[in-house]
Amino acid sequence: MKIQEQMKTNIFLIGLSLLSVTVLTTSCGEDFLTVVSQEQLDSEVVFSDSSGGDLFLSDIYNNLPDQETLNSDGFGYDSFEMFGDNAVARYDWCVSWNIGIARDYGPNNTSFLYAHGYPSIPFYYPRMMANIRKCNVFIKQIEDHRENYPEEWLIKRKAEARFLRAYFYHLAWMAYGGLPIITIPLDRNTQGDDIFYPRSTFEKTFEFITKELAECALDLPNEVGAGHATRGAALTLKGWCELFAGHYDLAAATNLEVMKLNVYDLYQGGYGALFTEQANNCEESIFAYQHVPGNKISQRSMLFGPIGAYNGWGFMQPTQNLVEEYRMAESGLPISEDPSFDPQNPYEGREKRFYESIIYHKCTFSGKVYEAQDLYDPASNFYTGYFRCKGIAEPLNLGQEGYNFFFFRYAEVLLSYAEAKIELNEIDASVLEAIDRVRNRGELPSLEETYGKTTFSQDELRTIVRTERRIELAFEGKRYWDLIRWREAERLLNLPVRGISYENGAYVEKTVHSMKFDASKNYLFPMDQGWIDLNPKWQEQNTGEFVHGQNPGY
Repeated sequence: MKIQEQMKTNIFLIGLSLLSVTVLTTSCGEDFLTVVSQEQLDSEVVFSDSSGGDLFLSDIYNNLPDQETLNSDGFGYDSFEMFGDNAVARYDWCVSWNIGIARDYGPNNTSFLYAHGYPSIPFYYPRMMANIRKCNVFIKQIEDHRENYPEEWLIKRKAEARFLRAYFYHLAWMAYGGLPIITIPLDRNTQGDDIFYPRSTFEKTFEFITKELAECALDLPNEVGAGHATRGAALTLKGWCELFAGHYDLAAATNLEVMKLNVYDLYQGGYGALFTEQANNCEESIFAYQHVPGNKISQRSMLFGPIGAYNGWGFMQPTQNLVEEYRMAESGLPISEDPSFDPQNPYEGREKRFYESIIYHKCTFSGKVYEAQDLYDPASNFYTGYFRCKGIAEPLNLGQEGYNFFFFRYAEVLLSYAEAKIELNEIDASVLEAIDRVRNRGELPSLEETYGKTTFSQDELRTIVRTERRIELAFEGKRYWDLIRWREAERLLNLPVRGISYENGAYVEKTVHSMKFDASKNYLFPMDQGWIDLNPKWQEQNTGEFVHGQNPGY
């Protein structure tokens, strides 16, 4: 009996492997539209029961881009935080240096970027389309084999796959704009040129993503999900897409809907502890990449932990641009507005989130006091005078850590709701309350206590909420996309990246890099010419608007 069961298991795993390879067969090359179908051979095994379907779906979840673990899904992703002005990469060979800082799309860098340079971009188009295809295969197969599953399982798993498809689509949509909208598995052998879909507009792609999310949310559970999509995850992603597209009325309503689910809350164990294992899948977690200590580990501490304490790489180096944004603890004011701030004692009296995020001169972390030479030494690729400590617990157990990586958490929902209401100029008590809840968790005084008033102009609150978002979500891969949607990238990403050193008893500001951002083209990423050449319909026009072919400016 045991032999028979083992044989059945082996046959199943072989089938799953073959089917997965078929779906992803071209994900590492440009020929991602050319698909050889073996699905009919293997689907009878893989989708014979719900356990097989669950394994196939789990493989799709595993393909979500965790920006804090190299090869999290057989693919190494660069943290997108280093494309903005919050942090810089330690090494000049990575994508986030050559593209993120210099915006250099020369032949060598473009080839590196689109041949999934190591580490790669989280929205690498062939990879996203391969993941979307896997979602389409899963949906079709469970429908074709629906007699094998309980109805409740079928409804929930289909909704999860639709959510994942929308998630992958939204990553590529933010980067490239309009996309071909594909909801069925494509097979060149049986469909010929019908596999070529025209590229849709930015707005039509947005409508597809948000419609999918609204519909699948109805079939997802209203709970804090440990790794699986939930109603809150679908609505939060929908609200984010609405905010990104500038549909503030929709964004305000959707984020309020998440708030009214009565499922999520701010984690009260402390901001610093929120990013450690003890808070995995806590009440603040809406959707996160799951890690397991000793098995499916996080590499956050190895990649981003400070050099000197425990063999961290120091790969992500916070900038002086970011450090200056952290508020003064007692007043809650920016350092430029608080007379107690001393430029020669710049780290005294700062807000708690600063100390839980940044390693600075003379601070102690994991038993080590960090001196000037530990933090600023261009010869050793230490450029900014800071290391990251956010989400890096003491003491460390490298190779055994199980920190989850947040895609979305409740603090972002509160700030997104407040921002949308501010942009609509619908400023009421709920806006101040949402911002204050996030500030108060960081032990800052309320806006009323800080500014001595309860009435603010739209411009005042816009500055406050944008700064709050920058501080609260630092190092979580959000800043670049915020600058893109605010159309502030052309201003802020053309300013120098600054660091600081301590020389002869005084702090001296340093220019680390001169960033570049060309507003005529850099608000979208270039489409690789090979992708366009593979799909003749990409060159077509749609309703008179140029939406196909290369993105403008390249």
